[in-house]
Amino acid sequence: MRYLSRFAPHVSYRWVLFIPLALLTCAAPPLRTPELGTVAPDFTLTDQHDTKFRLSQFRGENVLLVGFDKDSINRGQTWLNLFLDQYADELRILPIANGAGVSPFARLFLKGQIKADLRAAGAEVDLPSVLLDWTGEVSRQYGIPIQIPTVVLIDRAGYIRLVHPLLRLNTAEVRKVFNQIDQQIR
Repeated sequence: MRYLSRFAPHVSYRWVLFIPLALLTCAAPPLRTPELGTVAPDFTLTDQHDTKFRLSQFRGENVLLVGFDKDSINRGQTWLNLFLDQYADELRILPIANGAGVSPFARLFLKGQIKADLRAAGAEVDLPSVLLDWTGEVSRQYGIPIQIPTVVLIDRAGYIRLVHPLLRLNTAEVRKVFNQIDQQIR
């Protein structure tokens, strides 16, 4: 106890208040749930081949964003395949992988894995590029939570028409999501 009391006069209590505040400001910004009927915020992301894509380049098309992260990639991929089977001719489908939780060292591995997976599946299906959201900003902006694949439908005029977390993968849920999309695009 004498050891601590000897240094106590040199401790500023401002630091006791500053440290928790600093930790809070370093936390990830909160998830935003976009309002339906609002203009979709534009973004630019690169794919696994470092090709840049801007959302605004697809104005005039119905766009379906399918968002997922490393913890929900299996369910996200299954949903993506269902959307491709159902809507490949009607929608521009853009998968967005939230890589905010991926270390910079693992990013090259992840890009290589995506390339290999798409090449392997390419003979069977015409798969879209996977847009890589390394900061997680686009995912947060569109209300795509961690660990839950989510679909966002943007109409031809650039307005958000649907934001739907893909919680379960069963026949009833697939029908429900397809019906919601159909109502907006037809």
